[in-house]
Amino acid sequence: MSHELGEKWVTIGRHDGNAFQIAETSVSGRHCEVRLNGEDLAVRDLQSTNGTFVDDKKIIEGVLKPGQTLRLGEVELRLAASIPTETPGTAFNSKMLLKATSPKTAPVAPSAPKPMPVEEVKPVSPVGNGEVPGKKYQVLFVDDSLAFLETFTELCSALSNQMWEIHSAASADRALAILQQNPIDLVVLDIGIPMVDGIQLLGIIGRRYSGLKIVVLTGKASESNRATCLAGGAELFIEKPVSPEGIKMVFNMLNDLVSWTHRDGFSGALRQVGLQEVIQMECNGRHSSILEIRNQQTFGQIYIEAGAITHAAVGTLVGERAFNKLLSLKGGEFQLKSFKAPPQRTVQSGWEVLLLEAARRDDEETGLITKKSVEDAAKPSAPNPPPAAEENHAVLGDDIVVVATYDGKWKPAGDAKK
Repeated sequence: MSHELGEKWVTIGRHDGNAFQIAETSVSGRHCEVRLNGEDLAVRDLQSTNGTFVDDKKIIEGVLKPGQTLRLGEVELRLAASIPTETPGTAFNSKMLLKATSPKTAPVAPSAPKPMPVEEVKPVSPVGNGEVPGKKYQVLFVDDSLAFLETFTELCSALSNQMWEIHSAASADRALAILQQNPIDLVVLDIGIPMVDGIQLLGIIGRRYSGLKIVVLTGKASESNRATCLAGGAELFIEKPVSPEGIKMVFNMLNDLVSWTHRDGFSGALRQVGLQEVIQMECNGRHSSILEIRNQQTFGQIYIEAGAITHAAVGTLVGERAFNKLLSLKGGEFQLKSFKAPPQRTVQSGWEVLLLEAARRDDEETGLITKKSVEDAAKPSAPNPPPAAEENHAVLGDDIVVVATYDGKWKPAGDAKK
């Protein structure tokens, strides 16, 4: 097992999403990250359970030199020259550390997806959805992984068509210093940062910078963390994406959130991804939350419990009728709230069925409106009423011939002279 190294940070761990995946139980999901620096290797531990060691010395940050051994849990790695190729490089070769008892091997996971190449990313239009033309948004990413900061910054910069000015910080103190020095529009932070963790940092930022939009983007997407962050003022709680499609969806949500101003349509993350996609993300992630939806006339709630829609209410409607009513709204705003048990369970259908039915109803309504417009356009115009006939009044004159007179008796005109 080996991995070619380069000048960018590379994450090593047991879970999918790591550039170098090692399916061993003694290795943490995100164990450490490394970057080639000349002949040496820079190493940073990512709060691993079993520690990161250089020649049996535990490190938080350190340097691995040629000939030294890097140990992650019970797995040893060494720096070695790679097999010569057209592009020479350096490789890690992995082997087990032989002990009295062999470490338990985790099921072999599929290869981690490769990071989405920047050249394949299609940037979004910098103007639209109500944002100010030419405005550059100040965005701060806070994450303990330099590899993630490097990759995600590069991708978001390309997707935003350079309309984001991105700042990055790997610690709470650095994040707070950047906030003091720059007019930040959006903070995207991870929970797992050292010393002051992301949940504490969320509270500090919320108190110091009231109204600043904050999103939690983390690999530790437990329900307790989710509830705590949403209650602490986070606009969104999102699990870190590991696929190109996931990265693009997350970017769209962040971009819409940072560029939103009061305008027609839904606010928050509903302009580019839609209510259906927000519900789909919540259910796919088996999250529990309450989605509040409102506009000037309507307020309703959709309860999502462990990825299942269990209740919906709007006005006097409940259940699927309420769900369809809320998804038919054409404008308003939404907010994710921490989960509480619904007053009753009124929805039994799966979320996939509910979304398909809502989409069908929307298509039918759109079709009826379109059909009526076409029929109205095709109706012949009512004919103009005929002009009123002119009344002809005879006028006594030379053209009138007198043929008889009357003086009690009718007499021919010639007798009148007699």
